[in-house]
Amino acid sequence: MKSVVNFDLGQVLLIAGGGFAGSVLRVLVSGTISGVSGTLVVNVVGSFLLGFFMYSLEYGGFFSRNVRLFVAIGFCGSFTTFSTFALQSAGLDFTGFFVNVLLNVFCCLLAIFAGRSLSIFLFGRGAGWS
Repeated sequence: MKSVVNFDLGQVLLIAGGGFAGSVLRVLVSGTISGVSGTLVVNVVGSFLLGFFMYSLEYGGFFSRNVRLFVAIGFCGSFTTFSTFALQSAGLDFTGFFVNVLLNVFCCLLAIFAGRSLSIFLFGRGAGWS
């Protein structure tokens, strides 16, 4: 069976470098902003970056595949945290749970669109939903 994933060593190192940078920055942010607020911040910032870079790459062709590997897979993948969001949400009372889930989903989706909008503003409109 042929693997769908086809990376050479240099690309694996790009992903690892982005993952290292994202996880270190995640720890620094959580040391500054603790609890559900810190998790919300990293998830929203990561969603913004992901929206910007993926839209710019997929529809504008402005960034290389290597930038996608470093930023989208490596950095954003380790900087953002769904598991911490889920764990923290489960520990809240009903109202806190409801507010935290709504804020994370709404703000992260809004951040994706904001990142995409910045890409359109800087580089011009590409294909895709606009």
